[in-house]
Amino acid sequence: MNRCQRALERLCSDRKSGAFVLTKRAVRLLVRMAKGGEEPKGLVAAAERIAKAHPAMAPLWHLAQKVRALAGQPKAFIGELNGFLAEMERHGAKAVEQAALWLPESRLLTHSFSSLVFRALRLARESGKRIEVVCTASFPGGEGITLAGELSRVGVTVVLVADLQAFEWLPRCDLVLFGADTWCLDGLVHKVGTRTLALAAHQSGVPVFSLGTSEKRLPMGWREEMKGEAPPVAPLPLPQDRTLYDLTKWSLLTGVLDEEGVHSAEEVAGQLAEAARAWHNL
Repeated sequence: MNRCQRALERLCSDRKSGAFVLTKRAVRLLVRMAKGGEEPKGLVAAAERIAKAHPAMAPLWHLAQKVRALAGQPKAFIGELNGFLAEMERHGAKAVEQAALWLPESRLLTHSFSSLVFRALRLARESGKRIEVVCTASFPGGEGITLAGELSRVGVTVVLVADLQAFEWLPRCDLVLFGADTWCLDGLVHKVGTRTLALAAHQSGVPVFSLGTSEKRLPMGWREEMKGEAPPVAPLPLPQDRTLYDLTKWSLLTGVLDEEGVHSAEEVAGQLAEAARAWHNL
């Protein structure tokens, strides 16, 4: 197994990194493969395998579409993929700026580890805002533990709580801020537990927002394979629910933040419906 194949295996098996990080790694791998002389069918197969391994992550779907369209154009391929990555990074930086500017001084709750949420909270802290963050441990995977440590390291006030403790903290929070793996026709696709937290927040009158970029928009509905497969809860020969992602319907979300600013959930849902009609008419 060569270096690119090993990188492909690691990318496909990664169940902790978010969509933004995985997409950057995928682009860099595909560019490296193209520079190494990989045939078009090999590039398409790799991109489709990555997208299939992470069906809940919209940017990887967009990347696979681009690879399929460009794999037979070697002169354009590398430049277009680098351009895709550069634009996604510009969008990410702008979304972080928008979120940091918008965030009020508050206590907020977040779930899992979104690199954009981390960057926005760090920037808000650097701008002088006093924000306390309640991080769920976010099992399976425990990404929230990592997020809590990283936020504490950059000076953000953090409280790390067990996942079920989040329901005790929610009424004491001013808002909930999730990342996003995908915004699809039916709502937000994100780490398992997001839907239940959003429902509890909705019932408690706590606004719920999701931070991402336009690359997170998917002109399709929720599919069962988007649930993914988490690592086993425990190494025991018992039936285990290994759901990794769930769907939070638009009705439970207050708004979405991206590189263009803040949007209502209804606005984004409507725009996705229009995009889906355009996609199906191609």
